[in-house]
Amino acid sequence: MISTFTVAAEAVGATVKRFTDLDGAVDYLLDLTANRPVAASSLSSRLAAMLETITPLTSERLAEAEVGISEADAGIAETGSVLLELTAPAQRAATALPLVHAVVLRASTIVPTLSALGERLDGLLAEGGSRYLSLITGPSRTADIERVLTIGVHGPRELHLLIIEGE
Repeated sequence: MISTFTVAAEAVGATVKRFTDLDGAVDYLLDLTANRPVAASSLSSRLAAMLETITPLTSERLAEAEVGISEADAGIAETGSVLLELTAPAQRAATALPLVHAVVLRASTIVPTLSALGERLDGLLAEGGSRYLSLITGPSRTADIERVLTIGVHGPRELHLLIIEGE
């Protein structure tokens, strides 16, 4: 399923990297974010602790971010998409405003199709309160201006998907 996900994600312009553990992904993130303003969204406490040398921008300064980092709730192999729970407005901004968005995805959360994601969606929606769930497939793209495809107008120009296989 990881290979199917990778092929689909790369077909829509994402950069996919595979790691045996979270340490490898953290090293990649540290290189990607070196000397760049960073926005962080939806990070587990473990990942946040491993990225302690990165100081994310405050919500008031998110527009300055060059790189956004988030952690996916799931992936869809068929489309190479990732599901993120972004209920707080600052979480959405951290994934949409930077030119580069890096998403950590655990291989164990990849499902074959959107319909197979039903149980996971039920779980997220049952947690109470309203939820903002986002499916991201490749870098931002639009062709609404004279039907010319443009990358990065309404969101990141680059999407890096970091798959963790060994956890």
